[in-house]
Amino acid sequence: MYVAKGSPQDAREIAKLYCAAFPESVELFFGTKPSDKLLNLLELTFLLVFYSGGEALLVKNEAGSIYGYCLYRSAREASANRSLRKMLTVLPKMASKTSLAEIGKLLHNQLIMATSTKRTKKSARPQAQIISIAICPTCQGQGVGTLLFRSVLNDLEPYSVGLNVRADNPAARRLYAKTGFQECGTTSDLSGKWIMLVK
Repeated sequence: MYVAKGSPQDAREIAKLYCAAFPESVELFFGTKPSDKLLNLLELTFLLVFYSGGEALLVKNEAGSIYGYCLYRSAREASANRSLRKMLTVLPKMASKTSLAEIGKLLHNQLIMATSTKRTKKSARPQAQIISIAICPTCQGQGVGTLLFRSVLNDLEPYSVGLNVRADNPAARRLYAKTGFQECGTTSDLSGKWIMLVK
């Protein structure tokens, strides 16, 4: 296993891993959408993350298969890596692949998160944000998450980093606590409660 920098060319494989790691979220927001259409939409979503200044680190095996990914955005790189032209190319494609019901549910989800956020600690806005992190379900418990997360934190040093973790994900919460993250609030969405963490 090794850690490699991700790029827009990895968006399709990241989308596949997202589907494998988060089937409940996929079901909640996209229901019975055919898998090829779902992958096309998620690939565009991850392309948008890259084009809006996001970065990624991947854990791969020797054959190049992705075991885990972490998408994040830092203050230092976001503006330098942002491509408005590419973002404007992707957005209409995403809209054409998303039903009105799906858009409604996604917007409803964002509204719930915005109105349910409660800060328990006064802290400055983090200079970097973990957007999404996932490990292949068959590789969990083998140190892939720890390797990936420590590599991301090294890449983001010395910035403060924020992330949200599911309240019902004790393994991830233990990993984040071991690496120095502290709870700074809570939020919720259609699928439940999130704990807001900062390091």
